[in-house]
Formats: sequence, structure tokens, C-alpha cells
Amino acid sequence: MQTSDQIVELNSSDSHKLDAFIVHPSKSKKGNVVIIQEIFGITKHIEDVCRQYANEGYSAIAPALYDRFEKDIILDYNQIEEGKSYKEQLSINHAISDINAAALFNNGPTAIIGYCFGGMLSHIAASQLKLVCAISYYGGFIAEKYLDLKLQCPIMYHFGEQDFAIPMTSVDLIRQHYPEAIVHTYKEAGHGFNCEMRNDYHKLSANLAFKRTLTFLNKHMEDSH
Repeated sequence: MQTSDQIVELNSSDSHKLDAFIVHPSKSKKGNVVIIQEIFGITKHIEDVCRQYANEGYSAIAPALYDRFEKDIILDYNQIEEGKSYKEQLSINHAISDINAAALFNNGPTAIIGYCFGGMLSHIAASQLKLVCAISYYGGFIAEKYLDLKLQCPIMYHFGEQDFAIPMTSVDLIRQHYPEAIVHTYKEAGHGFNCEMRNDYHKLSANLAFKRTLTFLNKHMEDSH
């Protein structure tokens, strides 16, 4: 399926203007997904994820959260310390405001899918924004900081069992606090297993997680119509 992508400008609730990468499906549309970046910005990988969901019938939009600092901050996957620095400088309230601007950009039901830093933000957004459902890939600090949130929509989590940053004890805490959530773990996968640009890319796990995400997404989108 052919898709068309472009950069659009969003307006956040505090009048901040930010860019977003958006891809529309070429045929009938099922709904909208907001794709939330890792600590590295709107990388080629995040653009590819948007295209992946557009190919499945979704308008996919990725807000450039680091526009709070300057335009076009895109890091290499080895610039981990720099990425962490930007992440730590970014206010969670600003990030959620910018994610909401992306969620409101297209009319119709909207879901959120986030990776790494975005996985944590997806969990937070699920407690604050009007979403059909949320999907969180290897989101850090959820068990350490955000277990007290009351989630407002169905959520699915994906974690690699070999993740150096997120121990399985943290995943167990998430399971205990959110018994309604769907939590998948992947035996051979580490942190960032969905990203082909990272050393931890694990194709089998990435493919299975995508299949599960799509089933979950399609179901809740259909239920919302």
C-alpha cells in the first residue's frame, strides 16, 4: 500500500508550536495512532514505525518532543548520554501537552504507541488523555515512579526479558498494579528490541509484538466506532 508522509505543525495547549511527522494511509482509514519517540528524537526508525501503521490503515503521527529545545534534534543510537540529558530536561507536563496536540490533530478515535522513553510517556498519557487504547514498548521507570496512576483506557506492555534497564521484578510490579493490562515479555529480547537500528534488535520478538499490538489496536478501534 502506498502512503504519503509530511511534516505538519502542531499547537500545544501552552501555545508552543512543534513539528510532527505524519503518514496517512492511502486507502480506507481505521483510526489514528500517535507514535512516541525514544530518547533519540524522530529518527528514521520512528518514521518507519509511522509508515508501518499507515500501511495497516492508520494515520500515524509522531510529535517532535525535543522541539521544546530546538528544531530537528535527531541523535544517533550511540548518543545515549545526550539522549538521556534531553529526556531529563523535558518536563513531563510539556511532553503530555505535546502528545495531546498530536492526538487532537486528526479527527476520530486515537491510540498511542510509545517506545523506550515514549513507552513511559504512553503509560502516563493513558492516565490523562482521551485515548482508545495505549501500547507501551520497554518503558522505563513505570514501576519506580508511576504505579499510582489510574489508567483511563486499555493498555498493552511489551518488555524484553534480557533488558539491562528494566528488570523482570519491575514488570511483575506492573502486572500486580494493573491486573487488567496485557503484559507480554520476550525471552530472547533486550531493551530496544523493536528497533532495527539498535544492537538489541530482535526480529522474531519485534514481529510478534507488532502482530499482538495490531490485534489489540484493531479490536479497540472497532469497539470505539
